[in-house]
Amino acid sequence: MAKERPGGKRILVALALFALGLPGFLAAQKDSGPLSYDLKVRIEPTPGIIEVQAKVEIPPKDLQARQLKFGLHETFAIGQLRVNGQDADFSFQPGELSPMTPAFRNVIIKLPPDVPQGRIRMDIEYRGRLKEIPEFGTFPDQELAMDDQVNSRMIELACYSSWYPQFVLGEMIEVRMELSLPQGWIAICSGKKLDERTSAGRVVTRWFSAKDLDPLIAASPSYKKLSIRQSGVEIELYYTQMPEKFLEQEARQVADVVKLYSGRLGETNIPGGTIRHVYSPKRKGQGKAGIARPGLIVTSEGLTMESLAQDPHFSLFQPIAHEIAHFWWNSGVGQGDWINEAFSEYFSAVAVEMISSEAEFRTVIEDYRNQVRQLPAEAPSLATVPFVNDEVNYVVRNFKGALMLDHLRKNLGDEKFFRACREFFQTSRGRSIGTSEFRGFWTEKLSDQKTLVGLWLDSRGGLPQDEPPSQGDRH
Repeated sequence: MAKERPGGKRILVALALFALGLPGFLAAQKDSGPLSYDLKVRIEPTPGIIEVQAKVEIPPKDLQARQLKFGLHETFAIGQLRVNGQDADFSFQPGELSPMTPAFRNVIIKLPPDVPQGRIRMDIEYRGRLKEIPEFGTFPDQELAMDDQVNSRMIELACYSSWYPQFVLGEMIEVRMELSLPQGWIAICSGKKLDERTSAGRVVTRWFSAKDLDPLIAASPSYKKLSIRQSGVEIELYYTQMPEKFLEQEARQVADVVKLYSGRLGETNIPGGTIRHVYSPKRKGQGKAGIARPGLIVTSEGLTMESLAQDPHFSLFQPIAHEIAHFWWNSGVGQGDWINEAFSEYFSAVAVEMISSEAEFRTVIEDYRNQVRQLPAEAPSLATVPFVNDEVNYVVRNFKGALMLDHLRKNLGDEKFFRACREFFQTSRGRSIGTSEFRGFWTEKLSDQKTLVGLWLDSRGGLPQDEPPSQGDRH
């Protein structure tokens, strides 16, 4: 089965988001209810106009500074902003632009004097066009890129464009959204679809997600849909030009992967019980399997068609298995985001092993090992690797992390290892965790072999000195 091998093009553009901390953004406090959004969104695709009316319920926080700060797309004009029903003064501050957030600025709200400490409601209306920034991978050595776009061919909106008020990214949020588009447009959003109606030449859909990470909108007037139900899983594939034979094979693979992960780890939050994979009709874009949100994967149709033209046997099996794994592995926050990536990458390799073949699994592991061997001596350890997907940090977060898990599996044996993975998922789901929680849990599970955890977590550079050879005993 031809598939994209780890490394290469994937390293520089893979930006699947499940935990992102932006300096200065509000951190949601535990036990105070989630940050929640009620978004009313109207989009005019041809002129590229986005209009949003948003109600945001913000958990209690220390308001000694008497201000709030959030990120919003830098070209959007705010028409009205109220806090707890009162008009609030606000100002703008330049944002620290990055590949993850290439077009945002901070909005600083001066709170009215009688706003009490406690949960806050912000009402905001704004409109504008997205700043034009080329898609990921448009040209070599591209410093800033953005797949998010609104035009007559397609709509794609996620956290990368900061199209909604961003107080915190990487924490679970609650989202209600009403989306209005011209009639004939098909929309797929994060969360569960509640209903759809037509009114005055427009199609209006409503969506809800109790545990989301990023309100995501994908839409096109040209989408076709392939649906199947297999192994108790509802799978919907949206596309404009993908070969149906390719999609039918993918649908079966998705069902097999979900069945495997559910059996190993238990059930997870998939809104509405449906997995949607959208082949967005962008020409370039990030990653081969793209980005994942709860129950939703968005992939560049242009990149996939390019790969199929070069190799008619091309498959996205392992990259999609990685994105599906994020439906389970999404609790690591900030620096601890490597936990999400390491587990998702390793479980995608396990999917290759269990669904494809042992020989392909060994090839994947050897590919990881070759990538890690090439890391410079000063490459950060897993315990310190930042949430940055440049070439070095990507290899550390994904491939070195996956090799660590494979080493733990060798030492624990399959039964104990997968039982521990299930327990780690079950105890961390819905919480924000980091490296210290990982270290504590797996040190206890390794018992008299607990030094292995520190060996992997704290070693800089490539493979730890005591890492076993690739041809050692199997699990």
